[in-house]
Amino acid sequence: MLLKRFALLLLVLGLLLSGCQSEPQTKTYTIAVMVELPWLEGIYHYFKEAMTEMGYVEGVNVTYIYEPTFGPDQAAFNQEAERLMAYDPDLFFTVGTMTTRAAKEAVTGTDIPVVFTPVINVMNEGLVDSLSRPGGNVTGVQIIDQSPKGLEWAIRIVPDAQNVYIPHNPADPITAGIMEGLLEAIPALGVNLLPSEVATVEEMVSRVATLPEHTIIYVVSPISSLEGGVEQLGQAALQYRVPLITCNRDINEPPFSIANYSVSTREEARQGARMVDRILRGANPADTPVETAEYFLTIHLGHAEQIGLQIPDSVLNQANEIIR
Repeated sequence: MLLKRFALLLLVLGLLLSGCQSEPQTKTYTIAVMVELPWLEGIYHYFKEAMTEMGYVEGVNVTYIYEPTFGPDQAAFNQEAERLMAYDPDLFFTVGTMTTRAAKEAVTGTDIPVVFTPVINVMNEGLVDSLSRPGGNVTGVQIIDQSPKGLEWAIRIVPDAQNVYIPHNPADPITAGIMEGLLEAIPALGVNLLPSEVATVEEMVSRVATLPEHTIIYVVSPISSLEGGVEQLGQAALQYRVPLITCNRDINEPPFSIANYSVSTREEARQGARMVDRILRGANPADTPVETAEYFLTIHLGHAEQIGLQIPDSVLNQANEIIR
């Protein structure tokens, strides 16, 4: 009986002592964030949303260091990455090519990982050694440029199209790279490329009034220096009843576009968040394969009806989403 009382006393004492011990500290993370263009900030917001769903609560166990800095050039992003390094971040989350390049340079010689989304054709940019084994500190979610495929869809959506207007500023380096692929694809698609090089928003929009019949407007992403004019472009397309079709414009899509062939920014942000979670839990970015975002075809049927365009059933049957 005495032995049982002694054992009970030891048990109670043990419980009391364990209750006096402080709770183990929850690991908190600091994530440095860089976004290349203002209209890409939506990806950052979707990313935080996904992180919260996985248990990373801002102000509790994660802190985001973000100050909007949109270039205007690589040197400005390099400077911002160096500034963020002063916060001793656990990880960089970058949106865009130049921001990823800046973060990669800033973390050289450290073990700080960089997770990007989106970067177009990441191997061509030299940001990783390979898709399956990126090497170094950098991995993330890439976009394979599907602008030629998007233009193919545009011609299927408007079967009588004979001409295409693809507004772009040749001074924008990323857009120039996208145009190279389109220029190779256009001859096989059976359409004529109209003069499309513009230097200003005003020039881009004013050309819509002069477009010949049987022309489609095809807007790719990004069109960096012209982004501020996409709404005006959409309004002009409606006014002159010219079909406007876009590629990779899930964010900042012009109004009255007929269709968009694009990745889902929400889904690619979630892909990036899942990758960040794996790396914060110990995965090595050098061995974490680069993922590729999936494309979707969205048709705006109501916009087509506004300009009197009948979209073939063969296209509608293959669309991922139809908005009426």
